[in-house]
Amino acid sequence: MKILNHIAELFLMLVILTACDKPKKDLFLQIPKIDAHVHIYTRDNTFPEFAKTKNFRLLSIVTRADDTKKIRDRFDMAVYQKKKYPKTVAVITTFSMENFESPDWQQKVLDQLKADFDAGAIAVKIWKDIGMVFRDSIGNFIMIDDPRFDPILDFIELQDKTLLAHLGEPRNCWLPLDSMTVLSDRGYFKENPQYHMYLHPEYPSYDAQIAARDRMLAKHPNLRVVGAHLGSLEWNVDELAKRLDKYPNFAVDMAARICHFQVQNSDKVRDFIIKYQDRLLYGTDFGISDKANIDARKQWLEEEWRNDWKYFSTDSVMTAPAVPDSFTGLKLDEKVLRKIYFENAVKWYPGAFR
Repeated sequence: MKILNHIAELFLMLVILTACDKPKKDLFLQIPKIDAHVHIYTRDNTFPEFAKTKNFRLLSIVTRADDTKKIRDRFDMAVYQKKKYPKTVAVITTFSMENFESPDWQQKVLDQLKADFDAGAIAVKIWKDIGMVFRDSIGNFIMIDDPRFDPILDFIELQDKTLLAHLGEPRNCWLPLDSMTVLSDRGYFKENPQYHMYLHPEYPSYDAQIAARDRMLAKHPNLRVVGAHLGSLEWNVDELAKRLDKYPNFAVDMAARICHFQVQNSDKVRDFIIKYQDRLLYGTDFGISDKANIDARKQWLEEEWRNDWKYFSTDSVMTAPAVPDSFTGLKLDEKVLRKIYFENAVKWYPGAFR
């Protein structure tokens, strides 16, 4: 009997030692993920292939509305990637604002969107140049609640597609550089003074941008809308929560705005994400073109994916180039991580990756 007990003890020790030697699963690689905000303007295969190695899929977005030819070229590249990688790449199209006031502008947009949907586009992007760049013939800024957009928004809804709306900018855009809350905004608006609204007080205010977007949401309550970049309400989770409560068909992606979570109270941000875990989509705003350094962009993307994952999945004390001070990770549980990294994108963009 003593011999049998001794053998049992040795076997138990062997099991324990084997378990200790077994590497822990890398949840980052294990769970499927979607980067719901990228811009792949190349036929190079590097990034779909790279995404597959990290268990990522990519929503490739065509953006800007000032140049019809550029839109078509970018859409063609995105469709090329989608056809080659149908399980990895999905496409979001946009429309041109050229000749906005011509009598046939609406019909041309509708015809083009129908063709793009037939080619596989699963959503439509509108950019900040609506509200911040385009003016009508008498000099008024064209805002998204302009009734001339209504037939287009109605068509998107009728086709069961999603509107991805980058309207307005971070509130920092209306502040002087040294008052901005994150370093990335200081760098961007220093390099792009044409979009630094603090320098252009004659342009519509931050509040005017948000109010126009909210009026559009109210006019189209059944239209599925994803607000890009935390819906330009990145500065305060309470303000964003008000809109999510008021507009049930409104969700937001986090692309290029996670740093704004990191400068707010971590407990408050964590509570917000848990409460609205069905309305938040992960994204980076990664972009690549034929002119870019492939290796450098690949390194940037891998670091961004890994650092964001660390922030959401651990309670580590961290630093980031965009954030002035250290911050604490949120340590979200696996259920929430799966939603913000995958399930919500599938829900808010039906038909992607089919």
